[in-house]
Amino acid sequence: MSKAIHPTLAKAASAFAGRSLFDVLGGEFTEEILTLGRRRSLAAGEVLFRQGDPGDAAYVLLEGALEICVDIGTEKVCMAVLEPPQLVGEIAVFADEPRIATVNARVDTAVLVIERDALRGLVHKSGDAAQAIIADLGRRLGTVNTPLAFLSTATHLLHTEQLDPETVTEMARKVGNLGPFADTFATMVQEIRSKQERRQDMATAKRIQESVLPKTLSLASSHAAIHGIVRPMKEVGGDLYDYFMIDESRLAFCVADVSGKGVPAALFMMMFHTALRAVARAGVPPDEVLNRVNAQLAEDNDECMFVTALFGVLNIESGELTYANAGHNPTYRLSLEGRCEALPAVRGMATGMMEGVRYKAQSLHLAPRDRLFLYTDGVTEAFSASRDMFGEERLERLLEEKAALPLEDWVGSVLDAVDRFAEGAEQSDDITCLALTFRPGG
Repeated sequence: MSKAIHPTLAKAASAFAGRSLFDVLGGEFTEEILTLGRRRSLAAGEVLFRQGDPGDAAYVLLEGALEICVDIGTEKVCMAVLEPPQLVGEIAVFADEPRIATVNARVDTAVLVIERDALRGLVHKSGDAAQAIIADLGRRLGTVNTPLAFLSTATHLLHTEQLDPETVTEMARKVGNLGPFADTFATMVQEIRSKQERRQDMATAKRIQESVLPKTLSLASSHAAIHGIVRPMKEVGGDLYDYFMIDESRLAFCVADVSGKGVPAALFMMMFHTALRAVARAGVPPDEVLNRVNAQLAEDNDECMFVTALFGVLNIESGELTYANAGHNPTYRLSLEGRCEALPAVRGMATGMMEGVRYKAQSLHLAPRDRLFLYTDGVTEAFSASRDMFGEERLERLLEEKAALPLEDWVGSVLDAVDRFAEGAEQSDDITCLALTFRPGG
């Protein structure tokens, strides 16, 4: 050999003797491989190389343990855990192909980094070494590529829902070289199935939510302008806005928010919506509407769900407004001069929580061109990346600042402001807004 091997590496070479590929290569060749490398330390969890990286080096695992993982779509599967002594990453070096897996340190680990050209040059000098490494590559490709192909195909079929999860799991257990990570794969299958079921649940809830939104204003269009929007966030909840004519002069409107998320929340909101419309069309005052709706929802409510709501009736000829509040956010009134203030509070308990609750109504008169703004707490309880809350004061200032905008743009400015405030932070609730302008005489 051209130079003496460091005592530490000599000890490692001795430990490697008789182990896997190093046994075939022989002690002198193993020592030369170790001499070529430079030591690198990895902290637990640190990545040695990633799937798709170029094969620019191979590594000799000296101490610790390496975890080999494969990314398949949105899933990561642990293929194996390697302990010393192992030659890692040489497949990409000799095949001149990208890495087929991600390797990271499972615990504090030490490896020798052997650059591609150095390893290739060493193997080129020894026909026996080349033959041994080629044979080892063939064995490892046979044991690695089969499970990789299985995982890739099975995961694709699972994501497209063309294969039953239990069937795939059973197949994985029956394939011998899948044994080391069959349990991991079974866990992955369950996660995929849970995600599929949740997506289906959210899609159904969204369809229910959208089905109850009003389509047109009809008779109120000449005396009032109204615009509403529901923007579901990551989790589909049970927000609702609604408006309809009770008769030729009375416009009913409502914004509501049901507890919980998904299909149960959407179905409970559907019950609220159906009861609200049926009772309101009878012409009873808003407080009595909520009294009767609460009685229906509270009866046999074993799931203890509830709905907060603001329900009002506007006489579109006189401007008389009567409303009742069931545990909901305040409603804001914007005058023609651009002054914003909350309507006098008459808050009661959320509907559905308890039988026998009695609500109170409040009445006032809107002046021509007065606006109302109703919303759910997805607006004021939106959080920024630094966990600050949007809040009511910021909303009030915004409504005043944007008072000159047309009604639809006024609502849109609130959504835009919430988005800017969040700075990309994910929100946990729907955002619902409903705005109304009283304009007698058209």
